Amino acid sequence: MSKAKAFRLKPWQAGLVIGLTASLAQAGYYLLPKSVAGVATYKVSPPAYGFCMFCHTRDLVNWMVQAVAPMVQPAPISVIAPTATLIGVLLGAFVAAKVGQQFAWRTTIQPWKAVLAGAGVSFFAGMLGACPLRIIVRAGYLEAFAFVGMGSIALGVALGTFLVLKRGAG
Repeated sequence: MSKAKAFRLKPWQAGLVIGLTASLAQAGYYLLPKSVAGVATYKVSPPAYGFCMFCHTRDLVNWMVQAVAPMVQPAPISVIAPTATLIGVLLGAFVAAKVGQQFAWRTTIQPWKAVLAGAGVSFFAGMLGACPLRIIVRAGYLEAFAFVGMGSIALGVALGTFLVLKRGAG
């Protein structure tokens, strides 16, 4: 038995690792300098910011375009805590797929649909203000907005499922 097959995480185990890592990252923000540009650190660290695919991506893009558009600013916490979640997740997934010998390039018949779907996901994450992972972690803070967000996600999934099933039956 290869090492890749011997070490497999169940979904709940992976969720536990991600949740603990996100919690530790959030706690780590408070161990950094007490202020950024004169603003207390606890005031610039959004709740559940340790693991958010949308927020960190937005901050990374904002950081890259600051040279041409100085009015675009990353979140203040990104000044002291690098926003490398997206890069880390992509590299980690790539390495895991390579080690597990599951990596394969795949093409799609209609790539424009994938681009539109990705743009739609980013747009609605922007409207929500976070990715679904962060919304779930924020629910742990008992934020009312997080529960509204989770309900909206569930409604969107139900509507999408209904439309896909209706299209398949018709």
